[in-house]
Amino acid sequence: MRATLSCLAFALVSLASLAADAVSDGHYYDETGVRHLVLTKAGSDSTRLTFRFASDPGSNSLWVGVGERKDKQVIFAQEVEEGTDRGAFYIATVGDSKVEITLKPGQKAPAAGILGTYRRTSEQKLQLVAKKEAQLASSRLQTSFKGAAKKWSSADRPALNLWKEQWPTMRDRLLDISLNPSKKGASAKPAATAPTTTTPPAAATPPATPADRPAAYWFKLAEVTMRGYSFLDTVPDPKTGPGWEAEYDDFAGGHVSITLLRDGGLHVTLSMSRADDTQTGTIDAMVKPSDVTKDKTGNLSADFVVADPEVTDPAQRAKIHLSRIGHCLRVEAQQIQHYSVRGWFDGIYRGSPPPKE
Repeated sequence: MRATLSCLAFALVSLASLAADAVSDGHYYDETGVRHLVLTKAGSDSTRLTFRFASDPGSNSLWVGVGERKDKQVIFAQEVEEGTDRGAFYIATVGDSKVEITLKPGQKAPAAGILGTYRRTSEQKLQLVAKKEAQLASSRLQTSFKGAAKKWSSADRPALNLWKEQWPTMRDRLLDISLNPSKKGASAKPAATAPTTTTPPAAATPPATPADRPAAYWFKLAEVTMRGYSFLDTVPDPKTGPGWEAEYDDFAGGHVSITLLRDGGLHVTLSMSRADDTQTGTIDAMVKPSDVTKDKTGNLSADFVVADPEVTDPAQRAKIHLSRIGHCLRVEAQQIQHYSVRGWFDGIYRGSPPPKE
């Protein structure tokens, strides 16, 4: 439901050229409460009001309202699905430089903290606010990594160090998809002769200087970084067994489910939903016992080619390498262009026990 408060990215797509009519389009900011308000045209006589509340750096909640406008006022309530109670009604009084949000007389106390004054802000001001949030998120990431180095078990720390090594590439890849969801992805396909990689291909090069990057970039960078520190803040579940069977999750919507078969083979399902379903993909494979190994020290690994009847050219079939590291799983994948154009399966996945039947 669009009206539900949730940790979603805030869409900042048209801030550089605000429309002349303040009620039709504009970005406003409450510096004291660290709250954003964007007014956009929802219909011929209606306006949508999107409120963004900051919490932890990069982690934000949205409250969306819609209502009819008349002159410089919008009477609105929460935007919900048809048949759902919209709750209290509010009045937005729009001036040349600010918006005042008040409760419509006769209403019950509001559940959302949207009342107050929001002042019109420029792209330059938004850049400063967004950069600060991105910097705070980056600092939080470093703090989380230091904490994870102490909290994660010794068996999991090699996976933690690999995650840190891979982070810049993973971050840039997710950032690129998030900022450019409709971009063609031909350049993201790995070459048929590419060697095994531990991280996905690098993202497109961003503008050369920070001054060239709009506020939308910095807000999205903060959100992506938040996904990173949230991953580090959660210790791999010590109840995850030493064998293959487990559920594994990465920091950005990737999931691996592994079931050990009676003959010693594996049933592996890799799935991804990157950047709010912008890039999705699934690989479901049966791994032969001969492709699964366990060395003298007990380390588990699996190398296999995905037998997909829709991929008729053997040279184009996906190649997967899995290795257990403590309670984590490392995934290395090649030739996944038949399953996702710009997404990836590579990375470190944090383990948890399989669900009980």
